[in-house]
Amino acid sequence: MTTKKKSGASKLAVWVIVGLLMFGMIGFGAAGLNGTQRNLGKVGDKIVSISSYSNSLQGELNQFEQQIGRKLTMQEAQSIGIDQQALSRVINTRALDQLASDLGISAGNERVLAQILEIPAFMGLNGEFDRASYAEVLQRNNLNEAGFETSLREDSSRELLQKAVLTGIKVSPAYSEAIVAFTSETRDFSWVKLTAENLKGQRAKPKEAELVQFHAENEAQFTTPAAKSISYIWLTPDMIVDEIEISDAALKAIYERRSDEFNQLPARLVERLVYASQEEAEVSFDSIQDGTTTFEDAVKMRGLELQDVDLGDVSELDLGLAGSAVFALTQPGLVGPVETDLGPAIFRVNALLSGNIQTFEMVKDKLREEAAFDAATEEIAAIGEDVDDLLASGATLEDVANETAMEFEKIDWYVGLSSKISDFDEFQSSAAQLSKKDFPELKNLNDNSIFALRLDAKIEPVLQPLTSVREAVIKAWTKKFERDQLQKLGELIARNVSLDKPISKFGFGEEIENGVTRDGFVDGTPPALVSKVFSTKLGVASLLDDADGLIILLPSAEYPANFKSEEVQALQEILAKRLNSALSQEIFQAFSTAVLRSLDVDINQATVRAVNSNLLGGG
Repeated sequence: MTTKKKSGASKLAVWVIVGLLMFGMIGFGAAGLNGTQRNLGKVGDKIVSISSYSNSLQGELNQFEQQIGRKLTMQEAQSIGIDQQALSRVINTRALDQLASDLGISAGNERVLAQILEIPAFMGLNGEFDRASYAEVLQRNNLNEAGFETSLREDSSRELLQKAVLTGIKVSPAYSEAIVAFTSETRDFSWVKLTAENLKGQRAKPKEAELVQFHAENEAQFTTPAAKSISYIWLTPDMIVDEIEISDAALKAIYERRSDEFNQLPARLVERLVYASQEEAEVSFDSIQDGTTTFEDAVKMRGLELQDVDLGDVSELDLGLAGSAVFALTQPGLVGPVETDLGPAIFRVNALLSGNIQTFEMVKDKLREEAAFDAATEEIAAIGEDVDDLLASGATLEDVANETAMEFEKIDWYVGLSSKISDFDEFQSSAAQLSKKDFPELKNLNDNSIFALRLDAKIEPVLQPLTSVREAVIKAWTKKFERDQLQKLGELIARNVSLDKPISKFGFGEEIENGVTRDGFVDGTPPALVSKVFSTKLGVASLLDDADGLIILLPSAEYPANFKSEEVQALQEILAKRLNSALSQEIFQAFSTAVLRSLDVDINQATVRAVNSNLLGGG
């Protein structure tokens, strides 16, 4: 991707804006980590490293996969545009770095040093900066000191730019106040639900002429769907699993391989705080025990965070010399100081986890079922190869079923059919696309089953005669008749209801709802009820369809938002922060785009594809 320089006016505009906004601004901020390895290209004079793009891509990928709960394929990631998002992020970052350099913005050595000293990964056991740890961590991450420190300077410069652009940007309080006033408004209302039970005494038995007319006017309801007559063969693990025998010796071998799964030792959720000397550890332990300080404060005094001392769930063996002391606790608590390989330490036990020992006899049946299913899956894969060969040689589905374990069946399939093989999405998709010109082809179902299908004929939609669907017609006619009668009854009541003459005056047991907000919900009613209440004038009844009846509602009172209440004030504060944040993001994005347009961007797309191939698993 290469772009030409824009006119000097665009770049000049950015400089002018920055100059005005930065007047009087001082201070620096964030810390970051950008590797500088081989080059992906340049933005202005700034090199875009391969590592910065790969880190950005991995971050975008991880975030999206966490949201959907599964891994993405390369095709999915690229179709969503994750790679382009990552590349745009890196390019925008380097564009801002270029602007910062052009403006002469740079963090001093003291600021960079202060940031380095604050990073826990560079601290030794005493909680202070350790030069050897610093060098080791950088080397482990393929970084050098000069490159890492440059990235810290650039991060600080970018944050200063962002502060300069966004300082003083706030949404008018009237905006958030109007939204809160709208969302925090409440209403009182009454409602009643009418059903067929309220139509007692009204005729609901159709005459023959009415059925004939209804059938003719509603042909779509009584017409069979367009369908396909399909022959297919298939084989699932369940069809052959009972024929597979697994010896006890094989099951015992599986049990041994999975012994960690079936024999889980007792464990403890533990945090460990190591000290340089026994005396220091004892003083800290006593302070925690007598309540002078807390374990959390003790961790902070060591220059650490709780995550730095968290060991997770560990067994007695995992703890080495401290194992017996830690496991001697019969409930969560503190123990120590205890000598460890790293020095004297205080241990905090947060939970006791019981072990779970399952003997071979206890899990033998489960193992047999799993092993048999796995064996059935393998056998199906082998059978699939034979089926492929037979179909390729011109064998019919019937021939294949006769010569293999595949089962032959027929189905009249239509969209929405749910029955046996049609429950599988893969079959539904294949059946929908199937045509006469398609030859049977072996395909997979998502449970390791295989199938192949053939279109025998298309079945056109047919209007079923009244004699065949009489009961369905009567049922549909009755439902419509009752709905129409309920509508007439509801309209009659609604015309006569008012604040002075509530719904209960008509002999119905109305429900009363007080103080309902716009996002409220009333059990047993459709979600649209509350919205309907707020869109209806006070004292005027309104009707709302329900799945099995009709609802009459009457708004009776309206209360504006109480801006003196703590809840409403908290809501307005939260909303104002979100609005300010959203506006800031929009403005900074526009600013970043303007900066980028003023620079040459030269990215090697072949290198981008190579990184994508490495991270996303494709070409």
